[in-house]
Amino acid sequence: MLFAQQAFAGPWLTSLNAAQKQAKAKNELIFVDLFADWCGWCHRMEQEVFPSEAFQDATANKVLLRLNTEDGGEGTRLAQNFSVTTLPTFLLLTPDLTVAGVIHGYLPAKPFVESMADVEKEYQKFLKQIAGEPNERDPARRLELAKEFRERYAYTESEKRLLKLVQDPKLPPDVRDEAYYELALTQVMTRQYDDALKTLGKFATFQNKGDLFERSRLLAGDVYVQQGDYRGAVKEFQAFKAAFPRSQYIPNIDAVLPQLQKRVAAGRVQ
Repeated sequence: MLFAQQAFAGPWLTSLNAAQKQAKAKNELIFVDLFADWCGWCHRMEQEVFPSEAFQDATANKVLLRLNTEDGGEGTRLAQNFSVTTLPTFLLLTPDLTVAGVIHGYLPAKPFVESMADVEKEYQKFLKQIAGEPNERDPARRLELAKEFRERYAYTESEKRLLKLVQDPKLPPDVRDEAYYELALTQVMTRQYDDALKTLGKFATFQNKGDLFERSRLLAGDVYVQQGDYRGAVKEFQAFKAAFPRSQYIPNIDAVLPQLQKRVAAGRVQ
């Protein structure tokens, strides 16, 4: 037990800034253990997996960071930023804090290390795609790469590629439509609400039907809600119901529209 405690306690950092600084200096990934005091499986990872030789070897070239998701500080913010809703969750982050991989839940040492290796292999494939990007001519693959950047929380890189795509006049219509929607979604996720509405408005100048268009109008309504413009959201959702009465998304609108109408009626409108 003493050995286990020493092995566990030694290399772990408890400051995100310190971990990021060390990762940049060594050009290493950051292994983040997100835990909470009440999480029994987190304690099992601490007692059984982290002290193991397999784990120690697998993380010898990584910066180790432990953060409590309920500390009201860095741990809480990191969990929110990366949409962590279950514990234990383990992140592999780059020095710039984009996601190289995610592992959920408890596993014994050997399968956990194997899972980590699988995640790292996928990340290496992603890096190879980036290296070959200057020679990539397939617009669908370019779109998928832009989406993967966003999935890895590299929002700036994703938006840059999506903007380039929508400006390409030779894009196939299906790729063009998805690129516009994904660009607007990325802008919403980074709270660029005005830019997102402009993107959706441009999309609507050449497309007025199909699943992506319907989703784009729902996204516009969500943007109005995020901005506190409940009247604008009600108008958008009512127009949607009139234009697409048989849409699969009508139940979604019916679930939120009465609440928004109550807010408008109560005068809680910005």
